[in-house]
Amino acid sequence: MISIAISSLRSSSVAIAPAHRYLSMACANSVHKLNDILEEYRAKNYSQEFPRRFQKDIVKAASTVNNSSRQLNVTANISAEGIEHVLHNIGMGHRMSRSEIEGIISEVGEHADGGESGCVISENQMLDLISRNWEEHHHGLNQPGH
Repeated sequence: MISIAISSLRSSSVAIAPAHRYLSMACANSVHKLNDILEEYRAKNYSQEFPRRFQKDIVKAASTVNNSSRQLNVTANISAEGIEHVLHNIGMGHRMSRSEIEGIISEVGEHADGGESGCVISENQMLDLISRNWEEHHHGLNQPGH
C-alpha cells in the first residue's frame, strides 16, 4: 500500500518538475536580454497597446515561421528561427546572438518530433518567457541561497 502511494507521488512530481525547472545563469541572462529588447521595441512602437497584446503579436509572429500552414487542433511551436526572425523584422536582430536564442530554446523547450529535429517551445512557454511574470517568478531563483 505504501509503495503504491510512493510510486504515485514520484510520478506526480516528475510531471510537475519540468514546469518549474531552474534555468542556468546564462539562460536567465539571455531571457532577460530578450525581454529588454522586446520592451524597448514595444515602448517605441506599441505604446498605445496593452503589453499583453504586444506579447501575443510577438508569439504569433514567431510561431508562424515554423507553422506556415496551421491546422486546426495543432499546437504551434516556436523555434530559435522564429525568435530570430521576429528580432530581425523589428530591427533588433543584431542585439542578440543565435547562440543566446538557441540556449533559451534548448533549456526551456523540448525536441520536436521525438528528438529528431531541433528544440522548440510552445506558444504558452514563449508568452511566459516574455512576460514580466516570468521575471518576477524567476528573479532570485539562481541566486545563492535559493
